[in-house]
Amino acid sequence: MPKKMLWTELLFRFFPIDKKKFSQQLLSRFLFLGILWFSGLVSYSLNGLTTTYLLALNIYIRIFGMLFLILIGSYYVQHTLRKIIQNFRPMLKMDTSQYQEFSSRLERYTYSFLPCFVIATIFGFLSGVHLQFQAALAEGLELYVIWNIFFDAFASLLIGTVIWMFVSIWLTIFLISRQQLRVKLSQQTISRFRELSMFSLWFGFFYFIGISIGNVSFLTNVQTLTLYEIVISQYLIFVIIGIVGILFPFFNIHNTLLKMKNDELTRISKESENLLHTLDEALEKQASDQTLSVMARLFSLQLKEKQVKVAQEWPIDVSFLSKLIVIGLIPILSRIMAMLLIS
Repeated sequence: MPKKMLWTELLFRFFPIDKKKFSQQLLSRFLFLGILWFSGLVSYSLNGLTTTYLLALNIYIRIFGMLFLILIGSYYVQHTLRKIIQNFRPMLKMDTSQYQEFSSRLERYTYSFLPCFVIATIFGFLSGVHLQFQAALAEGLELYVIWNIFFDAFASLLIGTVIWMFVSIWLTIFLISRQQLRVKLSQQTISRFRELSMFSLWFGFFYFIGISIGNVSFLTNVQTLTLYEIVISQYLIFVIIGIVGILFPFFNIHNTLLKMKNDELTRISKESENLLHTLDEALEKQASDQTLSVMARLFSLQLKEKQVKVAQEWPIDVSFLSKLIVIGLIPILSRIMAMLLIS
């Protein structure tokens, strides 16, 4: 790997996304958010609040930070998730019809709008959008107030979308791990799951960056906090959910691999016992040809047993865990840095 590599180049290396198309998606989403920002400028200007809007750092962070990241992340996830499912096809013990049904079900989960809407409604309610609307009705619906309500509702919908993306990725990995796998147990078993683990790390990176942007957006409206209040906050819950959510499906794959390993060792043990019994009978009958055949089979089983015993039982390694911990610390570190800059 070259010493200097942009994050987009690293992304293209692990997932073959068309660079031109991806650049077009970046530009189109940035232009859309630019139009959204300009509509806010017009709304505030008509109410004589142009300077207030232009100096509102929170608006820039939410539109060109959090929302931009969500829009790009949603495109990235939907584009690569289907490819990962296709690449896992050889590892699944399914015929063509079973695989088509399975992949269609995963796509229905990923592209479903209803869960996004439900999550957005719950998130909007918890964040007080309904209270903001009631206050606006009582004080009068100024144009900039209407824009704020629309913007908060739209942001809640996008947040609901990214939460559902996280859930759909979790479901995809979990459901894959629940299928019968066609995997040869060896010391290189972990390499078969490398693409899936890298995908999880990239999504985790987007996820924790999104939380970090939310942290910075929140801190622009609060007074100075203590170090304890900075580290131990409600955002820490999302960090824990992210780490546990990424690890749990791989733990389920570990259980599947461990079961395969134990079943294979049990089968080898039973076959070895039967061969030993056959060997005793062949020795009694002095059947040299049969004796040599049975001994060769026993030797083969011993080699296979040794290979299975040293086979990897985890689809991830220490390197994966260390990277996950590092990106999981991003929200906390960004929160500390933002507080230092603000104070």
